[in-house]
Amino acid sequence: MPNPKNKVNISSLPDLKNATDDEIVKILAGKGYAQIFNLIDIRLTLGFLSVIVAAAAGGYDYYVGFEKAKTYTAIGVSFYFVLNIALTIWIMYYEKGTIYQGFKDGKKISVMSTTKKYTPIYDLKVTETTTSQSTQAKKPFTEFFDSNGYIVRKPLEEWIDGIITSVVHGGATAMNSKDGRKKQK
Repeated sequence: MPNPKNKVNISSLPDLKNATDDEIVKILAGKGYAQIFNLIDIRLTLGFLSVIVAAAAGGYDYYVGFEKAKTYTAIGVSFYFVLNIALTIWIMYYEKGTIYQGFKDGKKISVMSTTKKYTPIYDLKVTETTTSQSTQAKKPFTEFFDSNGYIVRKPLEEWIDGIITSVVHGGATAMNSKDGRKKQK
């Protein structure tokens, strides 16, 4: 029986996307890819710095009182604001939906995913970063989830294998109508 913790609300596109993203990371780890955490590390650093600034400003205010801490509180709020804008810019313009970066056998891949509002289609783009060769593919979530909300790993894994093979080994031509992959240079 499937793990009840892995059950997803099949009416929620964000839940379906997040569960699929998480499963792709597990699949790639099982295929021997070593994950690169640079994007995640920068995101975490900006977030932690924001929290440290807020805690320091709040703590100082607590110990000396608001009147004495007004200037430092204003500086803390300003730094917090700047750090959160930097975090937002980082997520929007640098991560751009990247769910995985990893390498295997000298080949570095980047995996990005998106969904459009009210459209239950999973859009995946895999890029081999040293050659900039990429493949974009789309599939409905119904092919990866059963009617109870549990992910069905085998079709997802087969789909990912086909995409990775076409990008890393250059196996596909312009369009593969069977699984909707489009190869780009």
